[in-house]
Order: sequence, then structure tokens, then C-alpha cells
Amino acid sequence: MARRMMAVLAGLVLALTMAATAFADYGNTAVYQVEISANASGPNGGGAWLWIELSSDGTGTYAGSDCGHRTGRAASDKGDVTWVSGGGWLTISGVVFNGFGGLPVTITVHSDLGHYATTPFAVFGVPFPGSAQVTIAP
Repeated sequence: MARRMMAVLAGLVLALTMAATAFADYGNTAVYQVEISANASGPNGGGAWLWIELSSDGTGTYAGSDCGHRTGRAASDKGDVTWVSGGGWLTISGVVFNGFGGLPVTITVHSDLGHYATTPFAVFGVPFPGSAQVTIAP
């Protein structure tokens, strides 16, 4: 019984340590988290899957991947962004799609918290067909 209790306690300490580490990564400056899943089927299709953290100072970071079906492989995407908010929209600059040859994109999404279905063109401003799911969270 004592051994089992120690194991539970050790697991609890580990979980709290990991939670504290994650919180320390962004502190209390994170204003938005933006998740995007955009997909286009067919031989000319592809997709992009991103998580973006936006801080109160107009900067942020992103991580994810993208792929074009013509290349047949996914590429890692990550880096720093800048962003502004106005008129009910977030405009995020600095994202690069490495699977599409280093294509820079400017992301435009609603600033209201929630989940939205839209098109890749509306999100990335480039003529990708298909559908996109966007979640804006605090």
C-alpha cells in the first residue's frame, strides 16, 4: 500500500512539474491560441496544420506542418510571427509553408473565440481549394 501511494505521489509531482514548465514557456502574455487545419484533396491538393501562440506584445510563435500532394511529403513549419487585431480580425504575419517551397503566407482569422469552418483562401489569402477548420482559444 505504501509503495502504491508513493507511486501515485511521484506521478502527481511529475504532472505538476510538467504543467509548471508549460506555463513558464509563455507565462501570462499569451492572448490567443490559434489552431488551423486546412485540407485540399486531389493530385494538386495538400494541407497545412498549424498551432500559433499570440502574445500581448504583438509577437508570437507557430509550429506545425504542411504538404503539397505533388511533393509527396510533409514539411515542418515553425518560427516567430507578428500580429495585429482590428475590425474583428487577427492578421498574423511571418508564417512560412516549407512544403510549398518556402511560401510566405499572411493568416487572417476572426478574433472572436470559437471554432470556425471556412476556406484555405480566406485564411491564407492564396488560391488553395478545399476546407479549413479554425479554432481561436484564450
